[in-house]
Amino acid sequence: MSARDAVDEANAAIGAAISTGSLHREFRSLLSEIQYELLDHADGGAPSTDRLRFALRRHGVEPPHGFPVLGGYSAAAGLLKLAAAISRRAARQTSSEYLRVLPDVLLVIAFHTEQEESARVPFGIC
Repeated sequence: MSARDAVDEANAAIGAAISTGSLHREFRSLLSEIQYELLDHADGGAPSTDRLRFALRRHGVEPPHGFPVLGGYSAAAGLLKLAAAISRRAARQTSSEYLRVLPDVLLVIAFHTEQEESARVPFGIC
């Protein structure tokens, strides 16, 4: 699989996460912008990492150990974890700084989304 294919696959996973309807409005907006940047990237462009780095500064937390691969409450977070893994695969196949930063942003958004979703689960539910 080429890096371009992996970028397209990651973009599709991000789109699926957006379509769940459970993401905070700010994250939906950021992810939509990222999707367009990924389209540019797939066409040979070199998107700036400024937006990604700003998002990390604003929302950055270190997700707990195992978070990128463990299940949880939120389908959107799960899809963003998948997109992060695919983005990491694409980054290994190219020298793109954008693809090196993107997985961290996706995991931060997934972590925040998971926190919001788990807070909505009634206590004691099995």
